[in-house]
Amino acid sequence: MGGMACLRICIERGARESAVEGVTPAKIDKTSSAYIEAHWPPPRRYGRVAPGAYVLVDPHADYLDGEELRNMAQELQLRLFGTQGRDDLCMLTFEGDEEQVLKFSTLGEDELLAMRGGKPPPPEGRTRLIRGDGVQELAPWGSTPRKVADKPKVEAPTPIHLGWRGVYNLGSQKFESSEIMVVRKSGAPEPQDDNEFAEHDLLAFDRAVAALEADPSLKAWVGVRMWSVVRAGIRDAYQARLTALSPSVRERMAAVIYEVPRDLPFSAIAPLRDLVLPNFARVDLRVHDAGFYCQAVPEGLAHGVVLQLEGDDEKSRLLKIHRFLSDRKVYATRRLRQGLAGVRNARELELARRMGANTVKGPFISGLFATPVTEQEAPIDELPLAV
Repeated sequence: MGGMACLRICIERGARESAVEGVTPAKIDKTSSAYIEAHWPPPRRYGRVAPGAYVLVDPHADYLDGEELRNMAQELQLRLFGTQGRDDLCMLTFEGDEEQVLKFSTLGEDELLAMRGGKPPPPEGRTRLIRGDGVQELAPWGSTPRKVADKPKVEAPTPIHLGWRGVYNLGSQKFESSEIMVVRKSGAPEPQDDNEFAEHDLLAFDRAVAALEADPSLKAWVGVRMWSVVRAGIRDAYQARLTALSPSVRERMAAVIYEVPRDLPFSAIAPLRDLVLPNFARVDLRVHDAGFYCQAVPEGLAHGVVLQLEGDDEKSRLLKIHRFLSDRKVYATRRLRQGLAGVRNARELELARRMGANTVKGPFISGLFATPVTEQEAPIDELPLAV
């Protein structure tokens, strides 16, 4: 996989909302992005995942070069603050597995500044404080979590981790976009109520918008739970965000509506038609039933239907693929593309290709990335796209 790290940059004094000697958060992002783009050429990759948060990947290195990071900090400090500022920039890197890198990218500014002031950093990976005059190791690989005594435990909400998986077009043999999704550990509980589902989806939505605003070449899919747009209270939260979308983002963002039953409920048609369809470039319906009744979908309401593969029995999974794609003529008549999600081995991919699926995604198609997958050609025999 090579070296993967999250680079965090913030201002030492004050919150991100306040300017320090004319240095605004927007200037930090613009200056940092331009510098990293110029000094982090292919095949190395980088992505801005949040204001002041960047994921750096070097496929040819096991870890990132401390001297290179020191030079980066020195130049950014100079470009932002000139010769007057001495140590205004707080810059930390974290190297670890994908989940921990994603988690570090969401830490608040107060936590980053506290690490600079001496608070122990996350113990699971390697954390370094980068200064213009050197690199300080705050937590080496495999360090032991600190023990806090005599303090009552306060149950914190489960953190939400996000990742990106490529969406592959079988006809053109290229990744046409990627989908942002909530990353859950194996066995972790699913959300239990409507508000929790909406919280996760809206966080992913906001992250996707930020990515599309930062890179005009990207395209992205976001998940929208069908019941979230059917029920008025949660629908209002989507309405506010969708109204605020710029045309340039709207034309590159697609929605996949999940938890769609075998027969599309009549109550879902109006919200999908009036709220979702006008605000996304494409709309797909994700189903779990291979016998989904596509005739119930009004013409023009959706562009495609995606079958989500589940379970561990390979024979059952292959039968579902065959059942779903056997209706290809019916779907084509209704101008609906067919896709598969959750593809996890070569036999499933080959059956999808042979029976004419339009798109596929899943662990056998693409790894789970910390940044969006760019549009790119990829021969089918070279899948999966590795992180």
